[in-house]
Amino acid sequence: MTDTKHIFRQKHDFYYLTLLVYVAFLALYIVVTGTISDGTVQFGFRDPVVYIIGAFILHAVIMLLAAIVRNRHLEITDTELVLRSRFNERRIRFADIERVVFARNKRKFNDGTFAVLKLHIAGQVRLLRIRVAKYEREAELYNLLRARFGNLRQREVGRRVWSRFSERRFRRGGR
Repeated sequence: MTDTKHIFRQKHDFYYLTLLVYVAFLALYIVVTGTISDGTVQFGFRDPVVYIIGAFILHAVIMLLAAIVRNRHLEITDTELVLRSRFNERRIRFADIERVVFARNKRKFNDGTFAVLKLHIAGQVRLLRIRVAKYEREAELYNLLRARFGNLRQREVGRRVWSRFSERRFRRGGR
């Protein structure tokens, strides 16, 4: 039996974009607050706002470098799901997964695709959430996960999910 392995690396687009916006804002602020006198241009580097923006840029660079060093990726083989980073590895066998929920991320517009995969693992209380949009080739990852978990008990969240509390409210005529 051949063990096929699909590797999906975590995207760093957000970190690059954040860093770019901070640097562009710093450059724009320095140019706008600069003074032109006697044919010379003096830029205001000693402004406290420049130091604050510089602190934001430093934080963004540290977060980007930490994400690059961590090197997180998701591996899907024929028998298990592996969440791997440079320092840690977590293996989840497909036989240990009890239930799968494909859910939409309500906070982020993602053109109708399901962005969050919730795994109910045997022996664990907490859910394992895999955000498909965090990884490269997200459409391929979603289709692979959908094909893999097609035979498990699953539910697509998009309809209203009823709990005991909401049923009581519904019976009372509340919203």
